[in-house]
Parts: sequence; C-alpha cells; structure tokens
Amino acid sequence: MVVVAVKNWNPCPPITSVTLVGRFIRIDPLRLDRDVPLLWDALGGNPKAVNTRLSWFGLPDLKGPKDLSGMMESIQGKQQEGWCVNVFRLIDNDQVVGMASYISTNSHHGTTEVGYVAHGRAMAQSPASTEVHYLLAKHAFEDCGYRRLEWKCDSNNEPSRRAATRYGYSYEGCFRQHRVTAKQTNRDTNWYSMLDSEWYEACKPAFEAWLDPSNFDSHGQQKRKLQEIRKSILSSSSSS
Repeated sequence: MVVVAVKNWNPCPPITSVTLVGRFIRIDPLRLDRDVPLLWDALGGNPKAVNTRLSWFGLPDLKGPKDLSGMMESIQGKQQEGWCVNVFRLIDNDQVVGMASYISTNSHHGTTEVGYVAHGRAMAQSPASTEVHYLLAKHAFEDCGYRRLEWKCDSNNEPSRRAATRYGYSYEGCFRQHRVTAKQTNRDTNWYSMLDSEWYEACKPAFEAWLDPSNFDSHGQQKRKLQEIRKSILSSSSSS
C-alpha cells in the first residue's frame, strides 16, 4: 500500500458566485427574476424542447418558465452546501445560452463538481461551449485552489460522456443503481474527474491552445482537435 502525504494542506475557501469572463462567453451568477425567462428561451422556449435538453437531470418534466424557476430556486437553495448556480452569456450580444453549477463541493478536501450542465442551441459546436468549461475548471483550480473537479452523468447520456473525455476528465467507473429518478427510472451514474496536477500539466495548456485564434481557419473551423492537442502535450511531457 502506498500512502501519499498531502503536505501543508489547508482547506480551500468555499466556491462563491462570481463572474468569469472569456473571449466568447461570460459566466454570471444566476439571478432568478432576470435570467430564468431568458434561460427558458435559450433551452428551446417550449416544454418539449426544454425537457429534451434537461431530460438527463432525472427531474419531473417542466411545463413552463415557472417550473424552471422552481427547479433553479431549489438548486440555488443549496448555496450553504457549496452549490453555485450560473448562467452563460455570449460576449458579443449578452444572450443567455446555457447553464451549469458548482455542486457537491467539499472545501475541506478541495473537491467540487460541475453539474446541471445544459447548453442551448446557440452554443452548439461553438468555441463558447468549450471556453465555458475552461473557465469553470480554471476558477476551481487556480482561483480557489481545489484539488479535484468532478463530472457525473447518467451512464446512458452519450453526449455528456463524450464531453467529459473531450474536456480532459478521466473515467473512474460506474455507480450501478445509483439513483431512482423523479420519473421512477433507474440511473446508473458514470463518474469522471480531473485533478489539479492534470489541469496544470495538460488540460489547461490544451484548452488554451485550442481556444487560441490561430487554431481556427477563416471560416471559424478548428484546425486541431482538443484531444489531439492534449495528447501531444502529454506525449511531449513523457518523452522529456
């Protein structure tokens, strides 16, 4: 058995609601009265579209903005447990385009999770959808000093599984029969994590290289994939 010492460790500060600004996206703390109607529109603007985007949350279907407000208020009510609810806005027009939260935070051990992630159609296959997760990770690791960032999703949620590995999270396993959802269905949960050492070694430089304007052609198409850049950085690191 190998025991790894964590020398000079001090608990991290709680993750509190702050504004994070990138080149494409701004992450703002949720303000219910202002943001919920805009978020409803961003996620589709009608119950069918919104519930499709939020289907993996395992919550009851929403009938309108009032239900979305109730859901967001319940998440926001866990602030004392280290939960921070955020919305995403495009820099160029201030349009609300999605949401995510820091949840399951344990400042004593330096761990938190990015959860309740929902990207609106305006974020699809855009640099903003990548930059937002760069900003969330950077804030957790660099501004707040956390050691571990988690990502969890329904094992059947293939888009979320792909996103986790693309962003640099490592798959840790599946918690079978982890939950019974509000719709009375079983949920097996896949767990992923990113460690502070992984962030500084490869994930951060890969994000920054991918987001650099030089990585996009005149039509806005990427030249190199995020995974390719990260793999190249790790390969160079292991051979040096």
